Amino acid sequence: MDKGKKRKISEENRMFNDTWTESFAFSTDKTGLPVCLICGEKFANNKKSNIARHFQNKHTAFAEKYPDGDERRKAVAELMRKVDRSKNNFKNWVKSANSTTYASFVAAQEIVKHGKPFPDGEYIKEAFIKISEHLYMDFKNKNEIVQKIKDMPLSAKTVKDRTLKMAENISKQQIQDINSAVAYSIACDESKDKGDIEQIALFCRYVNSFGPQEELIELIPLKDQTRGEDICKAVLDF
Repeated sequence: MDKGKKRKISEENRMFNDTWTESFAFSTDKTGLPVCLICGEKFANNKKSNIARHFQNKHTAFAEKYPDGDERRKAVAELMRKVDRSKNNFKNWVKSANSTTYASFVAAQEIVKHGKPFPDGEYIKEAFIKISEHLYMDFKNKNEIVQKIKDMPLSAKTVKDRTLKMAENISKQQIQDINSAVAYSIACDESKDKGDIEQIALFCRYVNSFGPQEELIELIPLKDQTRGEDICKAVLDF
């Protein structure tokens, strides 16, 4: 090979090898990059050494429980089915969603970010409709725009449901990220809520493929005293 000629990715063994699915419990995302079926960690390239190291260092329990052969093959197939079910559920939701549904998620996020009550969505929508009557007065499709706003679901119940769905999604992402971290640490901070009830803010610091991360995991209420042993018990029970 000429020195000046660049090697192709396939020649560098950078294409995903299907045998890695059974050997290391890995699959690929829509861009062809490897994703761990166990913890969901993604890699930036198809290097076998990185994939093998990840499996050997982080999933030794899986490797021991399901040794090479039929047991491993069945276990990986089940992981694949779970991933496929998750993808299909998401695709079905996206397919059924429309622009007004997405807009209601955006509105709910802003309401929560500013610490406002769920019913605020109703007056935000009402104000938006009245503003639009004047803002889009010169638009040929004004009636269509206003109708879209009217169709946007923003009742208190809808805002609550949107908030819970987003919170659930964030929690799943956090669990995946922490499970894929090489190491992590937990920090606690004592605070009070609006009702003057003592609570513990539980933080987690870890490093993943995107670098150092710090996330608020949960606000844990303290029902009785705030001694060290009470805080420790509350965290362990969580």
